[in-house]
Amino acid sequence: MTAVAPKSRFLSLRWRLLAIFTLLFLSVLTGVFIWFLNYATNNAQAELEADLMAIAKTAAAGIDGDEHSALYTQGQIDDPTYLKINAYLREVKTINPKASGIYSFVQLPNEPEQARFVVSAAIPPGQAPTAREQALASESSAGCTIRPDTRPLINAAFTAAGGFTPDMARGLREPSIDPNPSTDQWGEWIAGAAPIYNAKGETVGAVGVDMCVAEVAAVRNRISQTLIPGFLIVTALLAIAVYLIAHRLTRPIIGLTAVATQISNGDYSSEVPESSSGLRDEVATLASVFAMMVDKVRERENKLRQQVAELQIIVDEGKRKQQVDEIVDSDFFRNLQEKAREARQRRDRRPPDQTN
Repeated sequence: MTAVAPKSRFLSLRWRLLAIFTLLFLSVLTGVFIWFLNYATNNAQAELEADLMAIAKTAAAGIDGDEHSALYTQGQIDDPTYLKINAYLREVKTINPKASGIYSFVQLPNEPEQARFVVSAAIPPGQAPTAREQALASESSAGCTIRPDTRPLINAAFTAAGGFTPDMARGLREPSIDPNPSTDQWGEWIAGAAPIYNAKGETVGAVGVDMCVAEVAAVRNRISQTLIPGFLIVTALLAIAVYLIAHRLTRPIIGLTAVATQISNGDYSSEVPESSSGLRDEVATLASVFAMMVDKVRERENKLRQQVAELQIIVDEGKRKQQVDEIVDSDFFRNLQEKAREARQRRDRRPPDQTN
């Protein structure tokens, strides 16, 4: 028994080209979008970290290390030294609104896992915020809602739960950033620190700076909201362009297929489509060769039909001759011939007056 080949589904070459190139363009555009999104996000993160480091270094450079040490060991919150450093940190924060929190801290030799707060840039109780501080408080970054009067006390513990990481501890020796965001009740932050030096050039503390990472997320969201519709439009336009190109490329092939189907049914009346472009390509060459082949097949079929007709005539004549021979050679025909001769002979022997 002959195996029956499974019936395959037909999918037009035009739609295959459209699907293949659309998926290709979509993959490329998706890769470009992801790369650009990560590139812009990393740039925003790097810019945020650079600003943070600059703010921390500036703030640390403006603090007298000897006064800071004396404040921690002997001073009290809101005494003149505290208010002096606090005013300076508030000014730095006002000039650099991206800094959501600025504070100083020290680390005791017997407490390697934590530090101690000294001064922060929060507004002391009883003091009115400046107009600039009020404006900055109303324009605080989304997701970072730290209150401007929130401040730790002198000697309050600065622990890992509050953001004291190994990178922040390294800030007591050299400028350092902890790039890993931390989250608390006020929002999501990245932090960095720069050391405070005394008159002898010794590090006696550090200034910590917290910056909200909501701006990085906002950059990412803005890019997504801007580029995704654009990429979808570009993909749609490319799909339309691919369809039109595929239509132009496959139209001669579809025409050749239609003509070949008619020829297979014995209809040679359709003309093979030719390229209307002045430039020839493989499809145009195929159409020319196909047209030549059709002409030769048509000519050969006409000759075969003529030969078959001639052969049919010869066969018919042979059959008639055979049938005549069979009749002539039959006894019946010979009897008829004999009777016809006898009749002629009798007619020839009659007298002339009896011929009628």
